[in-house]
Amino acid sequence: MKLRPVLSPDGSTSSPHEPGDDRCRFDVYVLGRSQDGGLPHAGCEKPCCVDARDRGIVETPACLGIHDRETGRLVLIEATPGIDSQLRLLHDLIGVSGRGRQPVDAVLLTHAHIGHYTGLMYLGQEVADSHRMPVHVTPAMAAFLRDNGPWSQLVEQDNIDLIECAPGSVDGSGSAGAVFEPIEGLRVEAINVPHRDEFSDTVAFRIGGPARTLLFVPDIDRWDVRPGMLSRLLEGVDVAYVDGTFYDGRELPGRDLSEIPHPAMVTTMERLGERVAAHPGSIRFIHLNHTNPALTRSELQTEVAERGFAVADVGECQPL
Repeated sequence: MKLRPVLSPDGSTSSPHEPGDDRCRFDVYVLGRSQDGGLPHAGCEKPCCVDARDRGIVETPACLGIHDRETGRLVLIEATPGIDSQLRLLHDLIGVSGRGRQPVDAVLLTHAHIGHYTGLMYLGQEVADSHRMPVHVTPAMAAFLRDNGPWSQLVEQDNIDLIECAPGSVDGSGSAGAVFEPIEGLRVEAINVPHRDEFSDTVAFRIGGPARTLLFVPDIDRWDVRPGMLSRLLEGVDVAYVDGTFYDGRELPGRDLSEIPHPAMVTTMERLGERVAAHPGSIRFIHLNHTNPALTRSELQTEVAERGFAVADVGECQPL
């Protein structure tokens, strides 16, 4: 995918950041693109899941993997219930084997909903029995994991090493989060975003390499909760993977969507139409609910692409 120069929030244009830029050091792979429950979805007898079961179609929860071309080091963003197949996919994509009990070199988590952290259990003694796997989380998420079993056992038995990152804000104060490097040279900033925070806060990640910057925000309630929030999230970003849980909100009749708020894809496309007109393909939807027709209907994916957006493909790569 060839990107045009990146438009900043004030309308000015920066230098082109091309995926083929020889400054790129890191490759970011999409390892999963569905909502927490995947496809087929447990308990769902709708045609989307019945057809998926009949045809053997499986979609795993939203997840990214990062490969450092120089050192071979790996980062996993989200530890989903599909972690085994996602790690296998990452290793296959980069042609690596023999990682054993340390399948990656660091893990980053956005929040404490089941599709985003419960894969940590596979790092425990019953499965991989990893040793002090670095897991980068906010202080609130770290407290949740330390204070609640079975996650606390992973800490106590040195399967994981919780590393706290101070998140920034897009609430108008503009406070920046502390930039950290889960592996050398990969710059990451955690940014608080509004979401259902029953057990921890929720963050987006702004991830930078030598050439390009990527935004990962799989879960957010709305883009307009805070004035200017969306433009601040996208500031300096070349490609963004954004919450695509629902297409237009009509796919869940009988459910009160105020209880599970997400910006509809159609709303996001309306808000960011001008941006993608200048940079087609730079806004890519991820975390699609099993009922979202854009997850399974190719004609709708084509329609989204014709508007300058994209539904993320599993296995696609964004160099940074």
